[in-house]
Amino acid sequence: MLFVYNFKHKKSVEFIYKLIEHNFFIDVIVGANYINIKRPQKVISFSSFFDCNEHPMDVANKFNIPYFELNHNNEKIEDIIDEYSIDLGVIAGARILKDKIINLFDHGIVNFHPGILPECRGLDSMFWSIYKDYPLGVTSHLINNKIDCGKLILKKKIQILSNDNLFSIKKKIYNLQLDLIKLTLEKLISDFELIDLDDSIVYNSYMPELLQKEVIQKSENYIKKFSCKNE
Repeated sequence: MLFVYNFKHKKSVEFIYKLIEHNFFIDVIVGANYINIKRPQKVISFSSFFDCNEHPMDVANKFNIPYFELNHNNEKIEDIIDEYSIDLGVIAGARILKDKIINLFDHGIVNFHPGILPECRGLDSMFWSIYKDYPLGVTSHLINNKIDCGKLILKKKIQILSNDNLFSIKKKIYNLQLDLIKLTLEKLISDFELIDLDDSIVYNSYMPELLQKEVIQKSENYIKKFSCKNE
């Protein structure tokens, strides 16, 4: 089961294409409707990069994949799992999933977090990583009932170069999520020991506007520091 957002959403759409490209069969897709969430004003917008002209429902129809418009914590999920004999979930777009849903999947639910876990849990991972001087990257893991915790599968840092900026870094983090799909699922189906992620580290909420401005000012020095390790 692939969890997506039920609107034009780049990650939802591109996860469908990537899974098919790598010959992973998608039994069913469940799309959750948009929810308006109160959050701080964004000081810098990356929306132009994340523009998407396709709806995941249209892509699902293109590949004859059953598609359900449904809240991801709806009790009907259990009926869909039973009908299609689902044992693994993959998140391409979802809000917090409840225990009752997570426990329905025999092999768990895979999430691709745009940050290094467990150091940078929660929202606005790129900004918080820069603010706290953490490396940037992506972590794939099996989720549990705590935010950005569970069982570690893979984590990989992006390569930061001296000519990078916040926009190019954002793209690298996003593209790394796509690149790790194949490696993550191949590792998951192999016989390897899963490691628990440390859940004692406090997770981050949306970054306040004033701290966002601090990060933008700090980003040049951050890029210099981390690019020295790569060049």
